[in-house]
Amino acid sequence: MQQLPLDIEIKADATFSNFVTGGDDNAQLVSMLQQVAGGEPEFVYLYGEPGTGRTHLLQAFTQCYSECQPQALVAYIPLDNMQLVPDMVEGLAGFDAVCIDGLERCLGDRAWETALFNLYNQLKEQNKTFIIAGKEAPQQLEVKLADLKSRLSAMLIHAIQPLSDVDKRLLIQKKAEERGLELAEEVAIFLLSRQQRDLPYLLGMLETLDQASLQAKRRLTIPFVKQVLEL
Repeated sequence: MQQLPLDIEIKADATFSNFVTGGDDNAQLVSMLQQVAGGEPEFVYLYGEPGTGRTHLLQAFTQCYSECQPQALVAYIPLDNMQLVPDMVEGLAGFDAVCIDGLERCLGDRAWETALFNLYNQLKEQNKTFIIAGKEAPQQLEVKLADLKSRLSAMLIHAIQPLSDVDKRLLIQKKAEERGLELAEEVAIFLLSRQQRDLPYLLGMLETLDQASLQAKRRLTIPFVKQVLEL
């Protein structure tokens, strides 16, 4: 895997195996991405609200691609990285697979849109792989460059389905287990009933509870959770 000279972190635990799919649609999406990572070039556009796993899937793809094809070059580019400038996109055409995360962050900027349009064409001409993740479907995006919007609309488009409350409970229990924490079902249900339900918030809350548990050397019980979260 070639790394760009940027402060970009790919989390080791972002894998396909620990992505909680929930329904069949997400399971099929993961299966398709695994096939692409295994050597079937494709242009894929993923979209979903924050917390649905866009970044997880792109980073999982990046790692899977590198493992399946160690001689190939793959790049993961999160557009919220302030070090990035449109000129850097030119060098990405030399990669075999490119993952762009957070497309909405560059829309409305003519230089960025032109750079992505050119990259799309270059990768397409070379029969390479291009994975883009955004918040909305291509037709709903506010894109100034009409040709870019038409290219995005021509990609294989998949909506990431949000998890049910049951799936969210299973996810935070799984993440707790990975941290060495025991999060009983009744405690997980309590957290979901009293807190925000979006995954970034839930996982941030789990981080807080993990630190508090280590410091106090206490198990995660409902009374302890209430105390830490001031409920």
